[in-house]
Amino acid sequence: MDTHALEIYLGLCRNLHFSRTSEQYHLSPSALSRTIQRLEQAVGCTLLVRDNRSVALTPQGELFRQYAADIVARGEQLQLDMGLSLARLTGKLSLFASVTASQSILPNVLARFRREFPQVEIQLETGYAVNALQRLHDGCDVVVAALADFDDPQLTRRIIVSTPMLTIAPVGDGQHSEPGRDWSTTPLVLPTVGPARNHIDDWLRKQRIKPNIYTEVAGNEAILSLVALGCGVGFVPALVLENSPLANKVQILADGPRLMDIQVGFCTRTKSLASSPVVKAFWQSI
Repeated sequence: MDTHALEIYLGLCRNLHFSRTSEQYHLSPSALSRTIQRLEQAVGCTLLVRDNRSVALTPQGELFRQYAADIVARGEQLQLDMGLSLARLTGKLSLFASVTASQSILPNVLARFRREFPQVEIQLETGYAVNALQRLHDGCDVVVAALADFDDPQLTRRIIVSTPMLTIAPVGDGQHSEPGRDWSTTPLVLPTVGPARNHIDDWLRKQRIKPNIYTEVAGNEAILSLVALGCGVGFVPALVLENSPLANKVQILADGPRLMDIQVGFCTRTKSLASSPVVKAFWQSI
């Protein structure tokens, strides 16, 4: 079976979006559709169901995704077994990174990796940190974002930096900068889920505060934007604030809660680290 077609299929499994995958692999939408149709004809079943809005894997499609990932990884390993040097390592590396991680952590790592393995194609997707582990589950090779503390033998992580959580308010807004504030009436801009939200909820419970939640959003960048607009008080990692163009639009509140630091780093599937030369080479370059 054509390895390149399997790589395209894996890309579509990650993206679940035909147009995005077409652009990623420099294919026309019709060429991508024909590639998937040929795979479906080869295996004799439907791998994907789609309509005008969404793409989803069938149960058979999920089994085939696992098969395709295994075949592609074996092809990479074969290059090494046949005596090819790591400098000639080829293949694809799919990465998912939060916006902040892609600006602050990835550039040096990717630059080093590209120098050592110029023939490996890097596919980078950015998004919300809370989606990182889901993207890993969807088939992405490596994610870099804020990572919750977990003990999962199926995942391997490497923490790069521990960054404190900051309480921020709009610049020049006196109602948010006065000491001794009533936290039960202060409008809060909170993350929807994730380690930071867990820490904030724990603090609110311990202080017996019923919060006045202005809104809940998925990304730290959105929290910064809403706080800068004067919507309320928010909580973001220091690393996010340092890399944001909105840093001068907000002020750090000294009387905010003391929250646990956020751990930012890389995470991959333990199986991929053991079986994929591309993932292994990238991991060693971190």
